[in-house]
Amino acid sequence: MLGRRSLPYGTLRLLPKSTGIRPILNLRRRMLVNNKWAGSKGRFFGQSVNSTITPIYGILNYEKMRKQDDLGSCLFSVGDIHLRLKAFKERLLLHYHEAGSLPVFYFVKLDIQSCFDTIPQDKLVRLIEDLVSEEAYHFTRHVEMRPPDEFGSMWPMREARQSKAFRKFVARAAPAARPQHLTEAINNGGTTNRRNTVFVDTTGQKEYDTEDLLDLLHEHVRNNLVKLGRKYFRQRNEMEREVLAFLQSDETLLLRLVDDFLLVTSNPDLAKRFLEVMIKGQPAYGVSVNPAKSLVNFAAAVDGTHIPRLVDTSLFPYCGSLIDTRTLEIHKDHDRILEGGDSAAETLANSLTVESARVPGRTLHRKLLTSFKLLMHPMYLDTNHNSLTVVLSTLYANYLTTAMKMYQYMRSLRGRAHPSSEVIIRIVRDTTQLAHRLVQGKRCWGQRDATMESSSPSVCTVQHSQVQYLAAAAFRFVLSRKQTRYTLALRWLELVLKGSRPRSDAKAKRLAQVVQKGNLMYGSWRF
Repeated sequence: MLGRRSLPYGTLRLLPKSTGIRPILNLRRRMLVNNKWAGSKGRFFGQSVNSTITPIYGILNYEKMRKQDDLGSCLFSVGDIHLRLKAFKERLLLHYHEAGSLPVFYFVKLDIQSCFDTIPQDKLVRLIEDLVSEEAYHFTRHVEMRPPDEFGSMWPMREARQSKAFRKFVARAAPAARPQHLTEAINNGGTTNRRNTVFVDTTGQKEYDTEDLLDLLHEHVRNNLVKLGRKYFRQRNEMEREVLAFLQSDETLLLRLVDDFLLVTSNPDLAKRFLEVMIKGQPAYGVSVNPAKSLVNFAAAVDGTHIPRLVDTSLFPYCGSLIDTRTLEIHKDHDRILEGGDSAAETLANSLTVESARVPGRTLHRKLLTSFKLLMHPMYLDTNHNSLTVVLSTLYANYLTTAMKMYQYMRSLRGRAHPSSEVIIRIVRDTTQLAHRLVQGKRCWGQRDATMESSSPSVCTVQHSQVQYLAAAAFRFVLSRKQTRYTLALRWLELVLKGSRPRSDAKAKRLAQVVQKGNLMYGSWRF
């Protein structure tokens, strides 16, 4: 059976959960293939499943860029939540301009049970066949090259270090009759938009017949093989336009990231109708909703089953973020750090990989700056959508989390490997510099996929002195629990706090309130 297949197999492992197990499928692993050349023996590594179906991904990505209207409420990343919410809020502000405030919002969050296991395969294949518009596609490859260590220049070097640049090979598709050059792809937004990146074109080109690619897709969807241990197993197993057409309204926003639905509307009748339609299920589309995992911010029941309701807070959780049900402002859900452990210390320790490097201070510096940058997503820092107080609170929470990670990392280092106060000071300085670059830099946060609704550009009005103050306050709060070991660093942090305190009483009061609220919220964490 394996010899007749165009596709290799994937490998499967089982991850234990508190209730059951989660299957993890690896499609990147290359499988061993017997050498079929005459007179040759042995085996070699063939292509992985992902490598084999790369052309299919390329044509789907190309058609996605062309047919934006067919995407509906689909999101391709968590960051798209910000763009959709912001455009929705600005549209409502224009509509309710005379009222001077936003209307009451009704939130409905639904989670599809066993989403990937219940997708109707016939509908999926037909959908993709209808989506493809060309008889053949032309594929080209280019290389994206970046410096190996983004934060290496921030660390003082006694001697020159030579290291290879990071390289990523990217394939892109275009109609065979109209091949696309690299410069055209960059200008049209068909490539990633990164700082400090060099794009290099290659001579790698190939044409694929659409029918051949659809046959390959058909085999992947219907006859995918996975290997578990020594055994092989075969995997088995337009709604918005037809079933949810009543949501096509300016007072309604529907978001869907994979299997997580979120409806935001100012019309309570639409919210209840959406809830009833989805809870009832849509067998034709493989949709089944678990009411116990759903969430609303109003009293609701379907067929006598009460839907869990958000209480004692206006912050509605969705995909790692918290959306304010009154203002649509976006907060980061830092409480998720506590999931998976009995305490913040345990969870933070489990998330760290401690390296026994020759220069542990440099390694700690690189890891913390990389981690901190991931927290600084533009959607949490946009003062055109969020209030300045919310953005400052997010910044302070990011610094607190980073300081806790640093504290846990240093606890794992023994003896002479423990970083000095000078290393801690450098980390605080460089995270401040990095934050200032991200919130005030010239890179455009408004750049987005062409499928997104238009909205005003993202702006952050946080000042450098405010960033300094919040960073110093956060690290002081964490390190003050071990004052004897970090005396020098704590003295320096006190000087930074005094030097960056705003002269305006109103601004100083706002920062003090942000710090006080953050300390109360995270003070109960055992880190």
